[in-house]
Amino acid sequence: MLYKRRILIVDASSSTRSILFKELQSRLADIDIIACGTAREAITACRRFEFEVITTGLSLPDADGYAMIDDIREHGKNTRSPIFVVSGDTPTRIDDIDDYTHAITAFFDKGEGHKALVDFICDFLRKDITFNARILYVDPSATSAAITTSILEKNQFNFDYYKDPQAALDMLRGDLATHGRCSYDVLITDSTLDQEMSGYDLIQTVRNDIGLDYLQLPVLLMTVEPGSEEKTDFTGIFGAGSNDFITKPVTDERLTERLINLVNIKRQNEALQG
Repeated sequence: MLYKRRILIVDASSSTRSILFKELQSRLADIDIIACGTAREAITACRRFEFEVITTGLSLPDADGYAMIDDIREHGKNTRSPIFVVSGDTPTRIDDIDDYTHAITAFFDKGEGHKALVDFICDFLRKDITFNARILYVDPSATSAAITTSILEKNQFNFDYYKDPQAALDMLRGDLATHGRCSYDVLITDSTLDQEMSGYDLIQTVRNDIGLDYLQLPVLLMTVEPGSEEKTDFTGIFGAGSNDFITKPVTDERLTERLINLVNIKRQNEALQG
């Protein structure tokens, strides 16, 4: 069974659960969503699955929300999972719950509405991935690198940038020797590097000589937009060992979306490997 990223919604209102479920499902197609109406159901789910985010109200039909959070933190797979408390009287409760500040990741004012909560969850997941991701970027073009690195910096990706593909390969080999695995989440390379090595050559070296497959180090290849009478060379791109490609000039939204998808591939593989 493949590893799945999951979100848990805990709310006594069936209509609220339904609205949040549908909104999150439409925004996060690659994540499973489980909705529970009681603390007992939520605790059972938390002992079975690990969740990327847990949201909960405080007034549940069978238990106090704080008691449920205590149980989740003390048992099962979610001792460190982010927990968002959704409450209509959050300011008052925050002043009275010093003992719970270590257990609760964030508070959300219920009065802001369902859409704002969904936006909050999606933004949190996106920032969590970008902040913790590690990217290896290879591109000899100063212009292209300036655009790409500014996007990486803006979105808080950790990255190492190299103009020289051989230097990047040396870094990968050293990284493997140091960590016993590849600590980079994604390799970005331009299709055109230098006279001795193209982006395709670089990827094939990573796959065949260094031995990192599609799951151990996902690769995003940057290419130029084909001319009006040309076609994208899908055979060459994917035959070389790329996971995905993007045409230049890149934009913030397109690059970040592709990187998050590739980081998830790496993280899911690591979860499967234990």
